[in-house]
Amino acid sequence: MSNLTPAQVVETLSKIGRDIDETTDTIATLDEEMVLARKAFKKEHARRFLTTEGSNDVRRYTADYETSDLSFELEVVEQKHRAAVGHLRSLRDRLEIGRSISALVRLEWGVS
Repeated sequence: MSNLTPAQVVETLSKIGRDIDETTDTIATLDEEMVLARKAFKKEHARRFLTTEGSNDVRRYTADYETSDLSFELEVVEQKHRAAVGHLRSLRDRLEIGRSISALVRLEWGVS
């Protein structure tokens, strides 16, 4: 059926487990970065809005314009977070596939 040995399956599953741990740590770091970026953006946007003269529309658009870099930084962190979560889902799918293969390899090798 396959050329995999039980040891190779265990090695592969262990690597996937380590990758899951690393990705989980990355997501935690990105969560913190996202919270800090959102705080910086909202605080500066509110400050710019409150200190600008004119109608509400002028104040809002001025605040939007003047905080566009912070908004972009927030979007980048959010995108990195989404990518890491997607990667984690992919790793979990690979782990499930690996478990299925492991069962088949055990059956093929007569190990239960």
